Amino acid sequence: MTITKKEVYSALHALLQEKQKAIEANIDQLKQSAAEDTKSSAGDKYETGREMVRQEIDKAVMMQQEYQVQMDQLNGIDPEERHEKVRVGSFVVTDRAAMFIAVGFGKIEVNGQVVFVISPQAPLARLMMNKAAGASLTFNGTPQQLVHVS
Repeated sequence: MTITKKEVYSALHALLQEKQKAIEANIDQLKQSAAEDTKSSAGDKYETGREMVRQEIDKAVMMQQEYQVQMDQLNGIDPEERHEKVRVGSFVVTDRAAMFIAVGFGKIEVNGQVVFVISPQAPLARLMMNKAAGASLTFNGTPQQLVHVS
């Protein structure tokens, strides 16, 4: 693995910021759409449309809050800190995949390499906790060896 924890952290930080900006723009657009909607002679149709827009705004606000929680959790991690054993904020490379234990974000690409960003509460992360490079574990019937922890 030729990428560093700092590179993974920076890439994830940038992706979360992009998602936050996109959600903010979507909320603004939905609010503008709701404000421009004028009542027509088909009153029920208007009310249904407004309700749908309101529900979309509510969903977007919830997503915005979730991204903010993830950003807050990420900001609590020091990408310069070295870890001997797996814990929150560790960059872990096994013989099967690279993972950053931070937030439940999913698969990202960093310098052309796939990294799975997983929550510390994820079953695989829980299995890896407090293990050092060289340790073995079995997840979903598949053995894995920790190659690198930082």
